[in-house]
Amino acid sequence: MPAADPSRRRPGAPVGRSWRRGAARRGAAVGVVALLGLAACSSGGGGSGDGAPEPASATTAPTVPAPPAPGPSGQGTVVVGGTARPFEVVECRLEPDPAEPEAARALLVVTGAGTTSRGDAFTVEVQRFATTLGETTTYTDTITYQDPARILQAQRVEVAGQVTDLRDPAATSPLLRPRADGVSGAGLAGPPGDTAEEGGLVGLALDATC
Repeated sequence: MPAADPSRRRPGAPVGRSWRRGAARRGAAVGVVALLGLAACSSGGGGSGDGAPEPASATTAPTVPAPPAPGPSGQGTVVVGGTARPFEVVECRLEPDPAEPEAARALLVVTGAGTTSRGDAFTVEVQRFATTLGETTTYTDTITYQDPARILQAQRVEVAGQVTDLRDPAATSPLLRPRADGVSGAGLAGPPGDTAEEGGLVGLALDATC
């Protein structure tokens, strides 16, 4: 006849202190196992299949590229989002047109045309425009790049030494840097009218030699 299990209480037998202590220990062990199971389920709920947590996604902020080095006469280089392409200078005027009114005229205009790595034609336009009202002159620097897929524009406005760039609020200097035989510039660009809040900005830089 098998020996009786002292941990089990016989029906009708009085409940002793030792039996109550044993039952309490068994109940506590079951509770701990259940809690550990819940914790394991909750920790694996948002992770990958091997239980490791998913890496957080990060958005890389666009940066302003450095202007390309000056090239030979009649040539230029544009950098769009880190990709540089050469172009031919079509028009280069570094002085105001005397026929335009002094209160609203372009101080410099440069245009160019080139071909992307895919063989698509693109154009670039650089302009510094001055508007005078009373004793205050507003300078607007603009670089526009256009190919069949997109139009990108970088722009800064300067009034009384104060620079405003809606795509790059941290900017403190003019967008364009004219020189005797050409112009260079660099900034953040996006579709015309877009600001930093819309996102989708890219770095845009160029140099053109007349």
